Amino acid sequence: MAKKKSRPALSVIAAASRSEASEAIYFARKCGLTPDEALRIMREALVTLGPKPAAAAKRKR
Repeated sequence: MAKKKSRPALSVIAAASRSEASEAIYFARKCGLTPDEALRIMREALVTLGPKPAAAAKRKR
């Protein structure tokens, strides 16, 4: 019997939402990166920015 071939690991881009994946692909093409690298950079930037405080979202008069 022949051995089963191991499946290649799915890329991180497959687990991303559709809009996040398309943005990562665009960013990757523009900057000469792989889509996985671009998605990792985007997610790291999102974590470092963090959520905005509620007070900053309201406009003062």
